[in-house]
Amino acid sequence: LQWADQATLDLIGMLMLDPNIQHFGILGCYRDNEVDRRHPLFGLLKAVRLNGIDLTEIHVGPIERESVNSIVSDALCLPPSLCRPLSTVIHQKAGGVILFVIRFLNSLNKQGHLVYCLESRRWTWDLEKIKSERVSEDFVVHTTLQMNSLPKPFQTGLMIAACLGSNFNGPILRKAIEENELEVDSFIKSGKDGGYIEESESGSYRWTHDQIQQAAYNLILPTQRESFHYHLGRRLLKNSANCDMNGDFLFMIVENMNRGTDLKLNRDEMTQLARLNLQAGNEAMSTSGFHSAAKYLQQGINLLSKDSWIHEYDLTIQLYDAALDTYYTAGQFSNFEVAVKQPLTHAICFEDKLNSYHHLVRFLTASGRSEEALETCLSVLKKLGEEIAPNADIKSLLAEASCVKQMIRNSSIDDMLDLPKLKDSHKIAKISFLSTAIRCSFEMNQVLFAIIICRMVKLSLQHGLHSISADAFSLYGALLTCPIISDFDESYEMGRLALRAIDTLDAFMMKQQVFLFFYGSIAHCKDPLQASAPKLLEGYEAAFALGDMESVTAHLQLYAGVAVWGCGEKLTKAEEIVRIHAKRMLQHKQVVSCKNILIHLQQATELIGLHEDVYSTFLNISEEEFFRQEMNCRGAHTMKLILHTCRMYLAVMRGNMELAAREYESNGAEYQGGIRFIGTITRVFLAGLVGFFVARKQTSDVEKWIHVGVRSMDTMKSWTEDSSWNYEHRLFLLEAEYYFFKGDKHEHLASAKYKQSIAAAKKHKFKNDEGLAAQKAAVFHRHYNRKKEALTNFQHAKACYESWGAEGLVKEIEIKIASLSQ
Repeated sequence: LQWADQATLDLIGMLMLDPNIQHFGILGCYRDNEVDRRHPLFGLLKAVRLNGIDLTEIHVGPIERESVNSIVSDALCLPPSLCRPLSTVIHQKAGGVILFVIRFLNSLNKQGHLVYCLESRRWTWDLEKIKSERVSEDFVVHTTLQMNSLPKPFQTGLMIAACLGSNFNGPILRKAIEENELEVDSFIKSGKDGGYIEESESGSYRWTHDQIQQAAYNLILPTQRESFHYHLGRRLLKNSANCDMNGDFLFMIVENMNRGTDLKLNRDEMTQLARLNLQAGNEAMSTSGFHSAAKYLQQGINLLSKDSWIHEYDLTIQLYDAALDTYYTAGQFSNFEVAVKQPLTHAICFEDKLNSYHHLVRFLTASGRSEEALETCLSVLKKLGEEIAPNADIKSLLAEASCVKQMIRNSSIDDMLDLPKLKDSHKIAKISFLSTAIRCSFEMNQVLFAIIICRMVKLSLQHGLHSISADAFSLYGALLTCPIISDFDESYEMGRLALRAIDTLDAFMMKQQVFLFFYGSIAHCKDPLQASAPKLLEGYEAAFALGDMESVTAHLQLYAGVAVWGCGEKLTKAEEIVRIHAKRMLQHKQVVSCKNILIHLQQATELIGLHEDVYSTFLNISEEEFFRQEMNCRGAHTMKLILHTCRMYLAVMRGNMELAAREYESNGAEYQGGIRFIGTITRVFLAGLVGFFVARKQTSDVEKWIHVGVRSMDTMKSWTEDSSWNYEHRLFLLEAEYYFFKGDKHEHLASAKYKQSIAAAKKHKFKNDEGLAAQKAAVFHRHYNRKKEALTNFQHAKACYESWGAEGLVKEIEIKIASLSQ
């Protein structure tokens, strides 16, 4: 483990710290003399201990004298008592290191100090000569000295094999060895006979011990190692066909040649090596090896000459484009900020800067600088001929939406999928950057967000389909769930169009985006809300595989919302999943994204009854400090909205409606509009409950609060027309609260609506809302001094919360039951 790279250690840490993985043990070894406090492994072990994971450390020291005597006795087929004088000397010389003991026995035999006597038919030795034998205390040094006595061609083979790594195969070894340098089959046989290498089950070869490999590597003089590696890499490159230039073989060539970058390479050699690093970086990225890719691409950039923007323009722009993608995905933001300036300054044409602008906007958005990201987007779109006024209003949006509606009228899904493919490079650049602009505009300006969606759809329908069109159709479908242009039937059709477009347009890179908006906002217009939870996790995995961290965050937020607010999962399972992925985000240095997820995690832990401040666990700040920071932060609109919604939901579920009302008032203007994500649905529902409660309790501003309640009830009624499964029980509960507000004359109507809400929630498997409806019914009956009915409903609520896994709510309900039972 002392040699493990950061990606490997991250994976080990993820497996060890994942609370969802049970009955899992990992056995690792490392040399403590090679691991100090600055070593990444030290940090991993410290983190594991801090998380309460048991670690058992076994210090493997030298073997004892008697064990060495047993080895010598077995090797020489002699009684232990006869071997003890010899084994004592060997133990002293070899320091009790098992590998050293065996190699030292072999060397004694080769030197004639330990021989088989035919006359006496037993092994004999010259103990005095063995005692006088000068042996290095370092096994590697000793073995290298032994190797120096071997034939020169065999030494050459050992040096080459040492540079090929811990494992290598015959064909690669043949490519690494020049003709007439040595006979490969003979070398392999001698290496196996000498105990240096062994054949694995796969037919490749490996060193019998890493110290043997190190000893062989030490045959290369330190002053010659850079040159040896570089020329070995060039030899492998020369002897390889183009079809071989991928995977581990490509990495082997590049790793060896990179060791020689300090040599005085000429311009052509440096350019060739920079190109190979680009190829290796792209290969690593294709297998999600982001940290390795970043290393190759940075090396490629380092090899570029000062005038590469003039003489090696294509290579330079390709290296920077790939590097920016990799730095962002790997969370190497300091490298990103340095690198992004180069193409933006030196690229010849605006089109060659687009990829850099694309990554810059992603970086600014992920860093919480959404306003700067949006300004950059609008500037780039203007240069592309797609000007969007930054102060566009609702009237402009409605005009854009009306235009799109006209274009798709009377067109079936098949008609739209039969449109020609987009081939104009300028228009491809335009739709690509419109797609980039979507991310930051959603956070900063919902009107601009909607207008950009309409422009993407118009461009697709007017000029041809691109893979991004699948994303555009899903976005437009989501847009049609907004109150100002709501059309749920057309929304669902556009969502289905987007799903089919993934296959038709080979738009698999858009799968995560399509899933995000279809299963996050469109599907529950018609389909059961709970069914969206696994699909959102599927979209999350697709996004993570592509390194699309913004989409990763969005999927997790929506999953957490559906799992908790929409009862898509058992609460304890949802908490475990969200916790796992919050750690994953933090490991990838996506701190802003992690914060969004932690809001949901804190809510889940409180519902479950865990006494944990997750902000302290993950970020080393208290919940109140986190809340204060985010509320004072400029921008972060979505995070603030989620934070208020989660706090309001907790207050309502606990029956603390006064606190819920305060949360609503602090962000009330945001509770009715926007795309119908699970958060929007939850906010509308909570706002209605708060509105009717406050109107019932207060004598002032009654009309204001009744308006809030009735508006929510009307919205829920329109949603219920399209999906009674998802919304009917919530509509009944809002109606029950409305009649409760209306007073004694409507008492029987309120009672009936509470019963309807409980029954509908039970039928449609919303345990959380069934419990809430029963809890609200209990409050209603208690108000009219019907203790028996109130007790029955509180007990019903307790059973629902127990089934859901909300032990925190169960304890609070038990207090109310105890109070009623007195």
